Amino acid sequence: MWRKKQKALVVTALLLFLLLVVLLSGRNGKGKAEIYERADILMGTSFHGTVYGGKRDVLPELAKELRSLETERLSWREETSEIAKINFLDGKEPYENISAELSGYLTDILDIADRSGGALDPTIGNISRLWDFGGANERLPEQEEIDKFLEKTGYEKLQVSENSIFIPKGVSLDLGAVGKGIGADRAADFIKKQDGIEGAVIALGGSIALIGSKPDRSPWNLAIADPRGKEGEILGLLKLSGEQFVSTSGDYEKYFEVDQKRYHHILNPKTGYPAESGLISVTVVCESGLKSDGLSTACFVLGLERGMELLKEYGAEGVLVDEEKNVYITEGLKSLFDLKDASYKIVK
Repeated sequence: MWRKKQKALVVTALLLFLLLVVLLSGRNGKGKAEIYERADILMGTSFHGTVYGGKRDVLPELAKELRSLETERLSWREETSEIAKINFLDGKEPYENISAELSGYLTDILDIADRSGGALDPTIGNISRLWDFGGANERLPEQEEIDKFLEKTGYEKLQVSENSIFIPKGVSLDLGAVGKGIGADRAADFIKKQDGIEGAVIALGGSIALIGSKPDRSPWNLAIADPRGKEGEILGLLKLSGEQFVSTSGDYEKYFEVDQKRYHHILNPKTGYPAESGLISVTVVCESGLKSDGLSTACFVLGLERGMELLKEYGAEGVLVDEEKNVYITEGLKSLFDLKDASYKIVK
């Protein structure tokens, strides 16, 4: 019997608001800052923004910015986007005059793909669509179906230059593993260009941008969800300062069960099946939304030991949780993480 647990996007947006634990009070030298908030569905996921200062329409304008990012650059579903146009060519010819923006994203993605040995792979689009996690056709594919598309998977098959990209016939790009992080980067860039904003928290699904500071200069208090708890229950709190990007990948976000076996949405590109690395949640903190998002996925696929090594290569920090409820924290976050669930144990 099929049993499903899918977080409804609107509910998730409200949950994110609760989990951010942002203190909405505080004063600067000019008095109390105005606080603006918005919850929405953007880029196929939940969105929540909290902005301290600036103008009232900043979040609606940011929403337009993120929709543009999706429809012009990233979405394989939107025929107007560059990714959709590249997929449509299906190896007939290179996609010429690629935007500098997308070329830069792909360069960073391929760097993570290479350093992780393919644990992050943007060519997994056809296999992702077979599973269709969270979609109308969510199912457990047949082995033959997966094998067919594995032959057309592999980041090494991409040929990217400054002005063009070529993908062989049958290869399909899907930037879903980094798309929310890219959105967080775009949001931070947009917010920093606005006048009068002291700080902001922008959440797109599991990727969060922390920008500036609260008016009272207290740390951002960011909750990490309990990967085996009920909705709203937390594993622990991170106290962060300044501009940071935080992304979490977990096997509890989108999954279904068949014959009491959990099939989650974080796929191992080498097998075409959900990763079985021993980890159930990975949170990454670093200076880039794209990297935090991509690294959280790659580390989840790689497992604890290799995942920790990859974080070190990038100078990133992380909180990794395994199936035995052991919590592993990189050195830079140990003094900033407060465990809230006694059923978990921090491994020194």
